Amino acid sequence: MISDKNKKQEGGDGSSNIQAENVNVYNTGITYSDAKEIALDVFKTNFIHLKNEAAQIAAERAEEITENILKTLNDKHPESLKEFEQPAMQDALFTAQKEYAKSGDKDLGDLLADIIVDRANVSKRNMLQIVLDESLTIASKLTVEQLDTLTLIFLLTRTRRMVLRNYNDFQNYLIQYIFPFVENLIIDKEHYNYLEYLRCGHIRTGNYGQLENNLRETYKGFFSKGFKMEEFDKEFEENKPNVQGLIIPCFHDITKLQLGVFDDQTLDQRMTERGFKDEQKNKLKAFFNKTTFSQKEIKDKLIAFNPKMEKVFNVWKDSYFNQFELSHVGIAIAHANYRRRTGETMDLSIWIK
Repeated sequence: MISDKNKKQEGGDGSSNIQAENVNVYNTGITYSDAKEIALDVFKTNFIHLKNEAAQIAAERAEEITENILKTLNDKHPESLKEFEQPAMQDALFTAQKEYAKSGDKDLGDLLADIIVDRANVSKRNMLQIVLDESLTIASKLTVEQLDTLTLIFLLTRTRRMVLRNYNDFQNYLIQYIFPFVENLIIDKEHYNYLEYLRCGHIRTGNYGQLENNLRETYKGFFSKGFKMEEFDKEFEENKPNVQGLIIPCFHDITKLQLGVFDDQTLDQRMTERGFKDEQKNKLKAFFNKTTFSQKEIKDKLIAFNPKMEKVFNVWKDSYFNQFELSHVGIAIAHANYRRRTGETMDLSIWIK
């Protein structure tokens, strides 16, 4: 679970024509074969006429990305094939076909296909549909490095992983979902200016603070130094709260204990549920903070775990990374790239209303 963009046209039998980009609106139900026929017809009708080998290459690329899109939809969301009846969907599809036909870049093709799959699942015209349409055009103008940087900005500033249960889970989260994007991280400020120019976000005056502090606050329960029960009893010798079920073995020192909560917010909820008095709440929050590693200790621990974290900390500190606030388009592109690389899907409506 993850919490926190006038041409002449001719139509065939059984179709009606509209004035746009020569799209055909079919009035009957759409099968896989129907959808493929529509998709390839849209490309042939609208793409520029090329000569000889170039025309053959473009046609092959258009068919390749079309097969990719339709297979994914047919496997996961077959009901979405009916969206190919809609002119706006055909136009979005043509944008993906056109961009991939021009570049032939496999990574771009996969990314565009992912965006189209998202787009096919949004039948109502709303902000999400508009953002996804815009993302198709903008994504084709980005390098792999820029895509991965957008994705990591999204992950580190706009999401947190709620299904983690212990420090090993947290380490696996870094390995599976953060490290795949680290190699291509960008420091050069001109790249961020370009991303801003393309409306993927903007470079704001303030920043997101220190990464090590953000990780400490977001995943506090995974960075406990631990304590002995005698220390806890001494701290609360007067007015001791009922912490049965709140204390677990320490993740980093099996000889010690720790508070088994995700963060300050979770601790506050648990204390409220148990009817803690305000004085008890304040003291337990202070104890939670006191028994958590410092920012520097967390940074050192994560770099010792994997040297890739040093690059993450450096890019965060020495570039516009921690000042770049993603737009809806930036979020949609980052999500598509995330799914392309990890195979995991998030609910975009969390961030794009």
